Amino acid sequence: MVFSMSMTFLLALFWRGVEELSLRKMQTNLKRLLAGQEVVQVADPDLDASFKSLSGKLNLLTEALQKAENHSLAQEEEIIEKERKRIARDLHDTVSQELFAAHMILSGISQQALKLDREKMQTQLQSVTAILETAQKDLRVLLLHLRPVELEQKSLVEGIQILLKELEDKSDLKVSFKQNVTKLPKKIEEHIFRILQELISNTLRHAQASCLDVYLYQTDFELQLKVVDNGIGFQLGSLDDLSYGLRNIKERVEDMAGTVQLLTAPKQGLAVDIRIPLLDKE
Repeated sequence: MVFSMSMTFLLALFWRGVEELSLRKMQTNLKRLLAGQEVVQVADPDLDASFKSLSGKLNLLTEALQKAENHSLAQEEEIIEKERKRIARDLHDTVSQELFAAHMILSGISQQALKLDREKMQTQLQSVTAILETAQKDLRVLLLHLRPVELEQKSLVEGIQILLKELEDKSDLKVSFKQNVTKLPKKIEEHIFRILQELISNTLRHAQASCLDVYLYQTDFELQLKVVDNGIGFQLGSLDDLSYGLRNIKERVEDMAGTVQLLTAPKQGLAVDIRIPLLDKE
């Protein structure tokens, strides 16, 4: 009986040693596989089958990640191309047209200089001055959008403060900013910062506003970004009627499982209220 118990004990130790050895080999092979190196064959048939199954799943995951990365790059290139076309269109619709109008007025003045009285010439020159001032402001707006502030190592609040300071320096907008934010996940900070940049760009291009108020409030479960201007507003219709910038904002918010509400009417300004759930504090 003692012999039987000893044999049982020795067999248990033997199989435990085999299992530990096989598992160590399996772990080694997994590490080699992840490093892209050739794997060593595992002796145990069952563990070998398990390893092959894990290897196959890992290959599938790798392929899926590669496809996702390629899709992300394609989307990024598409966004860049759309942005290039939008900037070219904005240059044509604003600065180019304004400079053309100024050129036509100046050309008329030069041809009629001897026939125009002093008062009429002064009126036309004032028109040219106003057009050039508008063109200069529109060009500053486009440059602000082309060379956006980056978060880099700054917090979201620091980045917003720098962005709004630059906005006040380069435009006629009166800007206010109120916030109570403590710590946010980096990914949410980046998304919110890009959304605010897009909202500011939209205000500068379309709103004809003199004031812009930015609110950023955080609770245990939610982040709220609210941006309000006193511009011309618009008749709110379907999503298809929104500008490319506002549609892009909606897509970004939905990517974070958030919601966005627009409150506007002709001559009543625009309020954009964005809510993002805070499920992960890391």
